[in-house]
Amino acid sequence: MAVKTLQTVENALAVLEVVAELQPIGVSALARHMNMDKNTAQRILITLGASGYIQKQNHGTAWELTPRVLTLSNRVAVTLRQTAHQQLHDLADIIGETALLWQFTFEGDNMYATLLDKVDSKHDVKITMEIGKRVLVRPDAADSTNVRSIIKEFPTGESAWLTGANDDRPRYFRLTPGHPSSIAVGSVIYDGPALPIAAISVVGPKERITPDCYKVMGEKTATAARILSSI
Repeated sequence: MAVKTLQTVENALAVLEVVAELQPIGVSALARHMNMDKNTAQRILITLGASGYIQKQNHGTAWELTPRVLTLSNRVAVTLRQTAHQQLHDLADIIGETALLWQFTFEGDNMYATLLDKVDSKHDVKITMEIGKRVLVRPDAADSTNVRSIIKEFPTGESAWLTGANDDRPRYFRLTPGHPSSIAVGSVIYDGPALPIAAISVVGPKERITPDCYKVMGEKTATAARILSSI
């Protein structure tokens, strides 16, 4: 017999996500946005506030996240980094280029990626960057298959690795990461069958990462991403 979910918990998590996206936000605006009874929205906000996940902004009526949410995010980052480190080493060894692990964060309509870990290429000439680097993930790119276009096509781990597992659509992206002489190829990591949380990629000079390499490198990063998505 399947165990039923708790609707109150689902509602509270949904409210927390809306606060994160639209903060600061008041009770009335939240209730309208979620099509929720105002009293219910207020009780959930107060409960989340008492638990330390949100707070009223400057003693006003609008709510915003607290650093406690960032603490949870940091714990996720540590776990992800530990889990992915061997995959980074394997990709760097097999492909011969720098392997990178990025964590996604969302602020309104903007999507950011923060570099959590890397294994540098052993080549004398290589592309590398500092851990902690944070970049805006571009919504589109004319000459590449963008991270966000992959997420649009495969919004969840289920759509990427389960329901469409047998089709031949690529699960990898290709882009120019800030330097015109470099190419990055990678794939999206999901929270199991749920939402995207990170990406694993390899990056190197265009002289070595030529178009005939894209498919092989993309499929290898996609295999690593699927393993890290635990699907």
